[in-house]
Amino acid sequence: MSSPSIPPSPATLTESKQRSGERVTLVGMVINVFLIALKIAGGILGSSAAMIADAFHSLSDFITDIGVLIGLKFLAKPPDSTHAYGHGRIEIAISFLMGLTLIITGLGIFKNGGQSVLLFFDGIYPEKPGVIALVTGIVSIVSKEGLYWYTLRVARLTGSRSLEANAWHHRTDAFSSVGTVIGISGALALGDRWTILDPVAAIFVSFLIVRVGITIGWNAFRELSDESLSADTMRSVEKAIKSVRGVSDYHHVRTRSLGRYVTVDAHVLVDPELSVREGHKIATNTENAIRAVLRNAAFVTIHIEPEEIH
Repeated sequence: MSSPSIPPSPATLTESKQRSGERVTLVGMVINVFLIALKIAGGILGSSAAMIADAFHSLSDFITDIGVLIGLKFLAKPPDSTHAYGHGRIEIAISFLMGLTLIITGLGIFKNGGQSVLLFFDGIYPEKPGVIALVTGIVSIVSKEGLYWYTLRVARLTGSRSLEANAWHHRTDAFSSVGTVIGISGALALGDRWTILDPVAAIFVSFLIVRVGITIGWNAFRELSDESLSADTMRSVEKAIKSVRGVSDYHHVRTRSLGRYVTVDAHVLVDPELSVREGHKIATNTENAIRAVLRNAAFVTIHIEPEEIH
């Protein structure tokens, strides 16, 4: 059986992909600093609690941008004596922390909005927001949605999980601003008794933020816990093993994620009369067959066993 020529996937980012990831993250940081200042000013001058809450969301974006830059630095490092399987798990850990940051941010916004709603029922109406808060929200929506698509494109190019999480962080900020704009618009258009829409919008935004945070954090936690690949992927791997000439059976197929890459271990049974050279060739063919279905397989280990012992 002729084996396809598939070079092993490196467990590191190429220099060009690292630069692309760093560039999009730095652009996001600059825009986030601008939006933080703009939202705080718009929230204070426009008397909008939702806009000030939105500013803190942008601040959490800025903090996670720093985390993404750290993760990209580690992804660019090759395996070494202390990290023989590369540094992909560090990026996943950063994604997990990003998820927690989103959850904490969302809960904080929910608390502030909830307090305003309770005061409303006690007869204390929130102050009517100003037009400047509305304009600030629109600027935020346009800029953060653009950042989402830009970051997502680079994330797919590099395969970086933390960049993908950061893209969704940008989109939750856009969602946050959408809710804020709706609340401010309602409060401006409907009069003083409807100023409650501003903190209600903040509460709505908090649910969106927490939901995305839970999704990002849970997916990262699953990978950190060495969860195997999906059942469909496992079936594809097993089918690839069985397709190799000379493999009579297999067992102990194990997979796990290492960030943007995966590892695969498998035991294959062969004719006990084969030479070491022939057994090695079967092992190589099996590895190449697995890499053909798992293009992101960084480490594939095949253990050859004589079929007679089974």
